[in-house]
Amino acid sequence: MFCSKRNYFEAMRLIHSKKEHEDIGRELEKILEKKEEYKEFDIETVKRLNNTALSSHRAAQYLKGRGITKDSVEKYLIGYSEKQDMITIPIFSPDGICVGMVGRSIEGKEFKNTPGLPRSKTMFNIQRNKVASKVFVVESSFDAIRIEQVGGKALATLGSNISRKQKDLLKKYFTSIIVVSDNDDAGRDMAEKLKMSLGNLVIEGRLPESVKDVSDLDDEQLKTFINKFNNEIQYILN
Repeated sequence: MFCSKRNYFEAMRLIHSKKEHEDIGRELEKILEKKEEYKEFDIETVKRLNNTALSSHRAAQYLKGRGITKDSVEKYLIGYSEKQDMITIPIFSPDGICVGMVGRSIEGKEFKNTPGLPRSKTMFNIQRNKVASKVFVVESSFDAIRIEQVGGKALATLGSNISRKQKDLLKKYFTSIIVVSDNDDAGRDMAEKLKMSLGNLVIEGRLPESVKDVSDLDDEQLKTFINKFNNEIQYILN
């Protein structure tokens, strides 16, 4: 039998010190493995607003003007609040939990989020596309929907400010990220920060200088644009 040459009390102190060390190690593992928690938003409200959008002439006219199809209104549960005269778009966690909505006014350009929306912890459409290897990243949910309507896979950051959590999600789920930012200083800064943070995972997909964002392209122009990235090496070398 192995002898440590310790007396009883010394041996007990050694055992307790090892036990405390192991307990700390287990606690650290629990903390590191803890999943992000999301508070669930009322999905029945989302569905009710979606039904309103599908029956509202005003909402239909606005969405048609933005190039959004009826199929997309149904697929992405796009809604309409008559009280606030706003189009609503539900946002989901990466695991598919509805965590709130973003709203855009039909008149003017006013934006509102539901209280507590964890915008910095998720992205529009990530729950659908986290299994895709290649994804387009844009600022606006409407732009992401437009890209998907012509055959691409797209996410929206919901603004030009990218959080560390959003960068981590991109790095976790995707091997090829094509950033299509708005043609303004904030958008270019967003693309630059993503390239610096994610390195070779990111390709910057620059829009023509004559347009501000994806919404300024018609369907044929947009399809031609995203098809440039079918061969990413060729796009980079051109």
